[in-house]
Amino acid sequence: MRYIKKGEAPKFFNDEVSTLKSWDEVSSEFKRELTKHILENEQNSLCGYCEAKIRDVAKTHLEHVVAKHKDLEKFTFDYSNIIVSCDGICFQEQQGFTCGHRKDTKGFKPDKRFLNPTKTDNIRKYFKYTPAGLIGASTFGKDRATHTLKVLNLDSPNNYLPEERKKSLQRFQKSVKEKSEKSGKSKQFIIKHLLSKENFAFISFLRFMYKDILNE
Repeated sequence: MRYIKKGEAPKFFNDEVSTLKSWDEVSSEFKRELTKHILENEQNSLCGYCEAKIRDVAKTHLEHVVAKHKDLEKFTFDYSNIIVSCDGICFQEQQGFTCGHRKDTKGFKPDKRFLNPTKTDNIRKYFKYTPAGLIGASTFGKDRATHTLKVLNLDSPNNYLPEERKKSLQRFQKSVKEKSEKSGKSKQFIIKHLLSKENFAFISFLRFMYKDILNE
C-alpha cells in the first residue's frame, strides 16, 4: 500500500454534491468523471489498496475508506474519504475477494488499527515483501499491518496477487535492462529514475525489492 495524497475537491465535485442527500442520487456520469480525476491526479492509475494497474474504469468503484453509512454527513461527501479501488476481481473470478468490496462485505468498522492510505503518510513502513510476491507485516506497527491485510485480503496466496507482483518485478527488470543497454546509463540510475515516477503496478513491492539501491 502507498500513501495517497488527496488534493482539494475539484469544482465539479462540489457542484454535484452540494444539493444531494444520498450517494444513491449521484449520477453514473459523475462517478466516471470523479473516478478518472482521482486515478489521474492522485493514484497514478493504481488501485488504492492492492496497487494493481487499473486499465478499465468499468472494473473499479469509488471507495469510501470509512464507510459512508457510518455518518452520512461526515463521510459520504467528504472528498478526502474517497479513493478508487479495483473491484477485487483483477486476477480471479470471485468478486469482492480483495480490496474495497472485500472490506465492505466483511462489515468493516472504522477503528484505529486500520491503515487509511489517505491519512498514513508512512504507510509503506508497515509492510514487507518477499521476492515471491508475498506481503506481510513489518516490525513497525505489526498489529495494524496484520489487521489491514486481513481486512483487505491482500496477503492471501489464493487471490493471485503474489503471482502478479512477481510478474511486475520481471517486467520491471526487463525494462531496466533494455533502457540501460540503450542509454548506456547504469542499472542503478535507471532503477532510481523509474521508481521515482510511482506509476508502476505494485510500486510499493518494487520499491521494497530495490530498497538498498533507493537508499544509496
